[in-house]
Amino acid sequence: MKKNYVYQLVATILPNGMGGETVQHDLGVFSTLKNAKKCLGEFVKDSDFFCPIYSYSIAFLPFDDDWDYECMRYINIYSPDGKLQIKEFNFFTCGGGWSEELNFHIRAYIDVGPQKKAYFVLFNHWRLGLATKCARISFLEPKYELGTSFNKSVWFLSEQEKSDLCAFLNQPKHSYDSIWRSIIAAFNNEVQADDDSRMLPEDLPMPDYRRLTNE
Repeated sequence: MKKNYVYQLVATILPNGMGGETVQHDLGVFSTLKNAKKCLGEFVKDSDFFCPIYSYSIAFLPFDDDWDYECMRYINIYSPDGKLQIKEFNFFTCGGGWSEELNFHIRAYIDVGPQKKAYFVLFNHWRLGLATKCARISFLEPKYELGTSFNKSVWFLSEQEKSDLCAFLNQPKHSYDSIWRSIIAAFNNEVQADDDSRMLPEDLPMPDYRRLTNE
């Protein structure tokens, strides 16, 4: 039986550029994807922000006869000049580790956009649903990747948080000699659903994240 969908549209903007306060706009629920995208276009056209849409998500909510629903969400992330940087589908995600003491939670998200960047996402609460900020961090070098997530602001780590991240990634986890190895495994596990050639080497050296920069 064909499912019927409604579409919830949410936009995240940066009024003051990188590092500024982010604002979330719930743009409503729509009966068709066409109407949701039309609303998004009008919102961008009529707004005057440093970056009109820093990220937006469209949640696909299929209803069954009992009105139960599952949520499938796309996150599209744009640079200030309007170019698509990252595209995420929220089912392509796998946990890499968390720390209640440091209030960290790390997950591997898969970029299915044109650049197919390799990164992990660090959240500022060990319980993911309570996080308010996130940082996308490259696996390959100590740099941030552009982007927020649904209802999460951009997070630039303090010097202490950078040191804490390095120490955290070097901790052992279950059958892995470090959490760093576990998030590589998490990334590889999920990226296989998109493209096996994107898998990272299991012995990939960890960059010096004490030097994290958004430049």
